[in-house]
Amino acid sequence: MGFKGTLSELALPDLIEITSLGSKTGVLEVFHPDGEVAGRIAFRDGQLTSAAYGALEGDRAFYALLGMKEGSYTFDTDVDPGEGAIDQSTGSLLMEAMRRIDEIGRLRDALPAPMRVLLLGGKPEDRVEAMVLGYLGPGERSVGDIVDGALVDGIGDEYEVLRVIDRLRVRGVVKLVGEE
Repeated sequence: MGFKGTLSELALPDLIEITSLGSKTGVLEVFHPDGEVAGRIAFRDGQLTSAAYGALEGDRAFYALLGMKEGSYTFDTDVDPGEGAIDQSTGSLLMEAMRRIDEIGRLRDALPAPMRVLLLGGKPEDRVEAMVLGYLGPGERSVGDIVDGALVDGIGDEYEVLRVIDRLRVRGVVKLVGEE
């Protein structure tokens, strides 16, 4: 027997904590407000074992899902969660997710989605930086477009991409159009 509801009634972090404390086994499916599947989180005896969000998998998908504030969910105890690759405790993952959500809020204030990112020149220091610079090419894109592209390609989550854009800005590799 499972259950369902909306994220406005019960936030995903609270739902995950209840599932974990209740030692539930099954699959939690999360839906966007339009009804499209956003992702899945699998549990075995309350331990989070796997997560998927778009092209993201594992802890990155879990962190991305926990950023959702609107939508709905179903938890099906009749679905076998299968074997998973996540080996961190659910509590540790929740704590890190909350930290990331706080940091994303700060980064969103500094890097609003419509703000344009202009490539000035420079070399990437890691694969996420290379991806962001690849999206920019010789031109510019909005912060939101860069984040969306990373999510679709499964290269990074919003937290990682916003941190990279901020880091590239500080190093002078990119400029935020409209930035002083």
